[in-house]
Amino acid sequence: MENLNTEYKIAQLISRELIDELTTEEVQLLENWKESSVDNKNLYEQIKRGEKRKIRNAYVQSLDKKTAWIKIKEEIKPERKVIRLKEWSLRIAAVLIIGVLIASLYHISTRDIEIGQELAEIKIEPGSSKAVLQLHNGRTIQLENVKSDSILEKDGTLISNQKGKLAYASGQANHERILYNQVKVPVGGEYQLTLADGTRVWLNSDSEIKYPVQFSEDKRKVWVAGEVYFDVAHNKQKPFIVDVKDVEIEVLGTEFNVEAYHDQNTVTTSLVEGSVKLSKNNESVIIKPNQQAIISKHEIQFAVRDVDARKYALWKDGVFYFKEASLGTIMEKLERWYDVKVFFMNQSVINKRFSVEVKRYEDINEILDIISRTGKVNFEIKSNIITVKN
Repeated sequence: MENLNTEYKIAQLISRELIDELTTEEVQLLENWKESSVDNKNLYEQIKRGEKRKIRNAYVQSLDKKTAWIKIKEEIKPERKVIRLKEWSLRIAAVLIIGVLIASLYHISTRDIEIGQELAEIKIEPGSSKAVLQLHNGRTIQLENVKSDSILEKDGTLISNQKGKLAYASGQANHERILYNQVKVPVGGEYQLTLADGTRVWLNSDSEIKYPVQFSEDKRKVWVAGEVYFDVAHNKQKPFIVDVKDVEIEVLGTEFNVEAYHDQNTVTTSLVEGSVKLSKNNESVIIKPNQQAIISKHEIQFAVRDVDARKYALWKDGVFYFKEASLGTIMEKLERWYDVKVFFMNQSVINKRFSVEVKRYEDINEILDIISRTGKVNFEIKSNIITVKN
């Protein structure tokens, strides 16, 4: 009898797992039961494989209770041949689990409808101006929560924050100790920053920059990750240096875009105006306007090609621009901007290429519709999850 009670409890746990109603303790109990024997694990997998909605809905519709009961009675008839205890226990467990699951099917289907209605009401919003400012002492400020405010750093520098733009007033650097601030933009965000020398910086989603509150007398150096656009204030006496993944980008006064996310193996620099010198270890290269330099983590030489550099910076003007870009690259950028998760049903579609230009403050469906109209892929959206199908 104790075994039957245990199997009945397991049947209840599996049925509740299908509708995501297990507690942490119950999840562990079910895991322990599965791992206790190969037979238990096989029985569990058989049930899980039958979980798909279409199959279970069709099953509910076709249930013949009388036939099912006759089948169960046949299983437990005393006239049947002698069955070993282990095999008998497993059969009873299967019958119990089927019974409990049948009772749960209607509830699950109803729950699916309710969840579907909830998901239909969820709208995926585009990114917006938001960031976190970290001061020299570690104090952090959520910038999107401050519509208009001023902050005074320890060295007396006045920092103003207005409508998605952070600005540092020019002043004298403390030569004894340079103070550093950091701005981090989360997924689904963007922000603008004006440094103390007048250099303007645009940060894309999931990007960050570390910089001196006031620059030293001999150089201006900042550290970045993610995607950042610079409009560097001209100063021949103070070269401006961007440090990104062991690559140094040195400029005097120019406009350029650099992309180097933590999960990428490359540093890509696209020059709009002026000239920049890129260095890694003992290798260096100078690029001109409308040239792009790319170097990967494990390479020492830069690859340079001609491009329309302004196209690579259109994101700061609120435009998604992709020219023969892989679907994998496109979906990565949508993930960061719309704060969604993307799953590919078939990995072969990741390298399919598309050309798209669309405003990035629009509904995400607009860009997905443009891509799907090519007939190469389809998309399914549930909550904040996008599934890519071919």
